[in-house]
Amino acid sequence: MLTLTVPGLLRSGEQALITLPSARALARHVSSATEDREGLGTALCAALSMPRATPPAPLCAMGAGLPADDRYTLAATPVTLVADRDVVVLAGPVIDLGADEAAALIRVLNSHFASDGVAFDAPRRAAWFARCDRTFSLSTSSLEAAAGRPIADFLPAGPDAKTWQRWQVEIQMLFHEHPINDARAARGSAPVSGVWLWGNGRLADIARPELASVYACGDESGDLARGLARHAGLSADTLAPVFSAILDRVCGPGHSLVSMEPISNDANMAQLDAAWLGPAVVALEAGRLDALQLIGDGSGTAITWGAKRRSRLARMTSRLRRRALPVPANAEER
Repeated sequence: MLTLTVPGLLRSGEQALITLPSARALARHVSSATEDREGLGTALCAALSMPRATPPAPLCAMGAGLPADDRYTLAATPVTLVADRDVVVLAGPVIDLGADEAAALIRVLNSHFASDGVAFDAPRRAAWFARCDRTFSLSTSSLEAAAGRPIADFLPAGPDAKTWQRWQVEIQMLFHEHPINDARAARGSAPVSGVWLWGNGRLADIARPELASVYACGDESGDLARGLARHAGLSADTLAPVFSAILDRVCGPGHSLVSMEPISNDANMAQLDAAWLGPAVVALEAGRLDALQLIGDGSGTAITWGAKRRSRLARMTSRLRRRALPVPANAEER
C-alpha cells in the first residue's frame, strides 16, 4: 500500500486534474473518493487507519524538529486577520517571516505567557507551537477549515475555550502596532496580527501508525509525515526526485507514505504527473502495488482517492467509461 499526499493538488479546483494523464489512468482503479473539510492532515490520519480526531500538532512539532515530549501541544500558526464590516476574517498564514522577526515575536509571547505555563516555540519561521504542562478540554478547527472565512464559527470551543479565546485576543493586542508589523507594513508585507490555534493534544494519546517507510519533503509540508514516522519508530527519508528511486521499497510489504512538495504552478503539476503519479499508477497496474491512495488539498478541503488494482476485464470496461477522477458529491456543490 502506498499513500501519496500532495499539498496544493486542488489549488485550481478538482477539474484541473482532468488534464493529467496519470489522473485519468488512476481513475480506472479508484473505488472511493472522500472529502475532508478539516484538511490534509485529518485526511492523512484517516488514510492510515488512525482516528480522525488524532491531534496533528504534537506530530507536526516532532516533524519540525522539536524534541518529543508529552506536553499538551497546539499549533500556533502566525496569521493575518482582517476586519470585514462587522466580522473578522482569517486571511491566511504568514509564510514570509524572517528568522529575526519570528524570534522576536516568540520572545514577546513567552514573556507575556510565562506565568500562565504556556511556552511558545518556532522551529520554523512560519510553524509555531504552544506547549503546556496542563491538559485543556478544548476543541479547535484546522487552519484549512477556517482560512478565508469569518473566525467566529471556528474559534476554540469546549470547557476551556474562554481561556484560549482570551489569550488569542491578548496575542492580537501584543502584535498590534508591534515594530515588526510597522516595518512589514512599510514594505507592503502582510502583518502578523495573531496566531491560529489548532491540532491540540498530547503525543501519549496518539496511536502509533503502522508504517513500513516514509519519505517527506524538507519544509513544513512534510512535518506531519516526519512526525508520524518518528512516532512509529522510523526515520523519514528525504524525498527522492522521482518515484523510480524508491520503487523497490514502497512496493514491498507494509504501508508506505510519501509526502510531496506543495503544488504551486503548472510546472509542479507536470512534474508530479511524469515523475510520480504516472509511474505509481503503472506500478499499480503491473501488480507491484496492491493499493494506492492519493490525497490532495486546496480550496479549503482535502480529497482522498482510494485505488486497488482491478482485473483485466474490469480495467478494460472502466477504460471505456471513466475519464476523470471521481469527485465527492458534496465537493461538487462548493
